[in-house]
Amino acid sequence: APIVAGPVVRPGLAAALPFLPVPPQAEVVSRAGSPEALQITFRSKSTPGEVLNYYRVILPNSGWSLESDAEDAVGAAALYALKDGHPMWIRISQSPGMPGTIVEVSGAVVVSDSAPAAAPVGPADSQAGS
Repeated sequence: APIVAGPVVRPGLAAALPFLPVPPQAEVVSRAGSPEALQITFRSKSTPGEVLNYYRVILPNSGWSLESDAEDAVGAAALYALKDGHPMWIRISQSPGMPGTIVEVSGAVVVSDSAPAAAPVGPADSQAGS
């Protein structure tokens, strides 16, 4: 019998991104996720510099600790912030071929110590140690 995969389970927005700072003048382009993480991509009419300045102000004002504020290998702004143990990554880049900015906001589900961790799904690695 053929193996049929079950539906992809995506975390709820509140679990992966308890605070979703939507960039100014933005629309949602896509949403992708796994059981552990979620990424929402926006297109903003604002410039990359305006969007970057927005996040540099709103994150600390909303209780987030801006842990990293850097530029990646292709010149996009890459922010990493933490709040109450919740991580958030924000990547800000020029929209290709048109005015505006692409903003990727990613978050991960944080499992508290009081809740049991989810068991991995799939066969155990039988090649380990050989």
